[in-house]
Amino acid sequence: MKKKQVNAGVIAAVLFVFIGVSSVGMNILDKVVMKMTGADMESSYMYGFPMEDFVGIVKVDGDMMDSADTSYFAAGGGYDHQATVDYIEALSEAENNVAILLYVNSGGGYTYIGDDLYLELMEYKEETGRPIYAYFDSIAASAAYYAAMSADEIYANRMTTTGSIGVYMTVYDMTELYDKLGIKEYMIKSGDNKGIGGGGQEVTEEYIAIEQAQVDEMYELFIEIIAKGRNMDPADIYPIADGRTFTANQALELDLIDGIARYEDYKEQVLGYMGDNVVYHEQSSDMDPFTAMFGSILNAIPKSDNQAMLEFIESHQNGGMYYESSCY
Repeated sequence: MKKKQVNAGVIAAVLFVFIGVSSVGMNILDKVVMKMTGADMESSYMYGFPMEDFVGIVKVDGDMMDSADTSYFAAGGGYDHQATVDYIEALSEAENNVAILLYVNSGGGYTYIGDDLYLELMEYKEETGRPIYAYFDSIAASAAYYAAMSADEIYANRMTTTGSIGVYMTVYDMTELYDKLGIKEYMIKSGDNKGIGGGGQEVTEEYIAIEQAQVDEMYELFIEIIAKGRNMDPADIYPIADGRTFTANQALELDLIDGIARYEDYKEQVLGYMGDNVVYHEQSSDMDPFTAMFGSILNAIPKSDNQAMLEFIESHQNGGMYYESSCY
């Protein structure tokens, strides 16, 4: 009996060593192959790009903030800007990538994120000479519409809400709330307008004028980007660029999009542009279903009034600037 146990232990140890050596060997081989074949092979390996010519599907799904919530029990995942930028750069390096299909289902977000995604997509086009096609799902507004101005063609679902061309920022004056809660804030600052919009600082008319000038500048840039992307006269954009949203039919009449179709039909249409034997590749999400489900359960747990108030104050310390629609 003891001899059998010893033999079993020896076999297990040998297998463990063999598997370990094999894993190390494969890792070394992978690195050698990547080094010999360059960045193109490395990107293909990392993202699982197909061997055939392919169209990369870049997804803008959810609010366009700094990044998705990547905590282990976060629900949903949402739009992850850095992951999206990395994927676009990998597509640029992949020699058998022939185009991008930009799938948009977002009401917008930070001006910085919308502009950075637009610039990344434009860089892809300029460096590769490959086209970008865009599809609008249920909503493609504000910063999401801004980013889509990189596309050579835009189609939308007939139930799409789009537009919301404009910029806003919100600053909260919480001085009365702080007084009611008995909170006193002492801010040591270098100038009158430093720190306004945070905590218990009073929002002054001077500060509002300063921020309005910045909003106006971002608005003019939005108009410029649309004029370039849609080949339109800025004079024709200003009357419809007051923040209003449009249906797909209205957007088509205003030349804000090029056509209306179901997503699967438009995907087939794009493949038709590319020729035979072209496939799609879509960046996969790292979140497993169990994690997403558990995160949803955690988020559903009611919060106390104090906790909700503290979270509100913390998330509204100062005004970020947005290209965003409130219509969903």
